[in-house]
Amino acid sequence: MSEKRTIRGRGVTPGSATGEAVVSEAAFMFAHGVEPKNGDVIDIRSPLLGENVKGKVLIFPFGKGSTTGSAWFLEAIRQGNGPCAVINVETEPIIATALILGRLLYDRRIPLVDRLEADILTVARKGDTITVNGDTGEVAIVS
Repeated sequence: MSEKRTIRGRGVTPGSATGEAVVSEAAFMFAHGVEPKNGDVIDIRSPLLGENVKGKVLIFPFGKGSTTGSAWFLEAIRQGNGPCAVINVETEPIIATALILGRLLYDRRIPLVDRLEADILTVARKGDTITVNGDTGEVAIVS
């Protein structure tokens, strides 16, 4: 039997999306970490190596790397190979910038939520179905 749990956080970018969860307990890097042409995780130091983020709800504590990470993430969005939503423990500008520009330049809304009332890294599991609402900050998890 499936169980649904809703937790609240801060909506960073607007929109709503539902997808399968891909979860990393480690910080995540898009620059040289995700191949924009297909969404594959290629960072050999990432626990998500070999996973694909296209159309998934990507969950990780925070981004890492230089500002080029925004450009790599934006290119994945432009090519239609980015995640459908992002959940962070704490979002920093590298991640938020790519999502804001993806909406402004390509009209692609990818909701981003952080600062959840429960630790998303202990609540969500790979394969869970998750709905992210960046307008309300709500995250619904079906496991």
